[in-house]
Amino acid sequence: MRKRFTLTILAFCCVIAQGWGYKTKGDGTTYTFDSLCEQEGSGVTYEVQQGIRIYTMSVNDTIAAGDRFEVGDARIVCMTDDVTFVIEGTADFFSPAGCLFANMATLTPANGILMKDVSVSTTFSSCYFVGVGLKFVGCAGGTLSNCTFQENNGAIGQSALVLASDGATFTIDHSAFLDNPKAAVSSAANISCNLAITNCTLTNNGTLNGNTPQLNLTVADNIVIDHCTITGNPEHTMVGAIGISNFYSRTGNNITISNCTIRDNRYGIGTVGSMDIVIKDNTLVDNKYEVNPMNGGSGISLYDPYQLTNAMISGNHIEGSLWGVTVIGCKNVNLGRTNVGVDNPDYNEGRNTFKDNGNNGLLYDLYNNSANTVYAQNNTWNVSHQTQEEIENVIFHKADDASLGEVIYWPAAAPAGIREVEGSEFQDSSSEFYDLRGVQHNNPQKGINIVRKNGRANLLLLRTRGNVK
Repeated sequence: MRKRFTLTILAFCCVIAQGWGYKTKGDGTTYTFDSLCEQEGSGVTYEVQQGIRIYTMSVNDTIAAGDRFEVGDARIVCMTDDVTFVIEGTADFFSPAGCLFANMATLTPANGILMKDVSVSTTFSSCYFVGVGLKFVGCAGGTLSNCTFQENNGAIGQSALVLASDGATFTIDHSAFLDNPKAAVSSAANISCNLAITNCTLTNNGTLNGNTPQLNLTVADNIVIDHCTITGNPEHTMVGAIGISNFYSRTGNNITISNCTIRDNRYGIGTVGSMDIVIKDNTLVDNKYEVNPMNGGSGISLYDPYQLTNAMISGNHIEGSLWGVTVIGCKNVNLGRTNVGVDNPDYNEGRNTFKDNGNNGLLYDLYNNSANTVYAQNNTWNVSHQTQEEIENVIFHKADDASLGEVIYWPAAAPAGIREVEGSEFQDSSSEFYDLRGVQHNNPQKGINIVRKNGRANLLLLRTRGNVK
């Protein structure tokens, strides 16, 4: 279980008024908190409680370029009023036993750790940030694993973890972001960071209820969000789960959101501006806590007035949103296209499932608010029977407004179950035959067929090819 911390356990730490700051000489020295305690003017002190050294930082300490810092065996570091620990040299925050950085300010909140113009990637492992944050500015990147960011005070920036290093690469794995007043992770609109965030837990971030998602990112060449759990708070009606935007014509060629569980947010996944994105195998439930449906509440929302976005959406379960999927603008949004060969780049197996998405008494599984054709074949829609007549009732497109593009939703997903039959059972002109790729045939084929008749579908196994003409 991911640890939660309370600051009351640190109440015994002394609080010292902040001074002007201290900077190392940049002569190649490696520092630890113990060695900083020995430097006159560093403002770093310690006391021993129950056999553990409790360090207090009371001034802005800077590890200069050319020097190195190692967190080593440090366990608890208290940061007082307005303190920032600045790293300009290299650093290693791998903590074998776990190191807690905590805000112990009484007047002005402590900021946390600032990685500034560091030329090599920095490792943070088993570090716990309570009431303080971590910010990368102009750095090569970083790797974070088994870290926790909790109840950040917002002093470090617009999130608990701020990625302000254009072109850098970051990896975040098995980490938790809990109860932070602003976003969990953010990058500025003019900053593109390659990012892989995997196996992470994000819970109740955005407690100030500002208009920001828990993950607030700008497009980059490579962004992967995989196997993460993102849970919101219904009371925070301005806070979405994942937001990825492109306001400065940045390139976003390889963005993937997969295998995530996203619940109880204002919206699930929202994109703004152009990008190439894959959204697959996610579970999105009750991302509906927007007070005005005209302003949000989608499981997935894609907005691109410049019509450059390509989106492949497959294998998602979307339930309980005000809108299932909304498409505004964009170039090519594909929720399933099985009428082309599997080697075709437009082939998409679909497999999305929709349940109970709607508002004001109407159901909206897919709202195509664009002039483009949207393919959405081989999906399971929120209707009693997967027939064309019923599916039309949960899709808004050209049939409802002539200015909009059409949604090609047929064939829908076949119901489960396969039975073996003779080809002659379906020897009439009302039957439609498809293979498992969704390609239609004039006759049932040897093997497994999708056979649609009278608005219903069956999976049928034929041992010999049928002779329907």
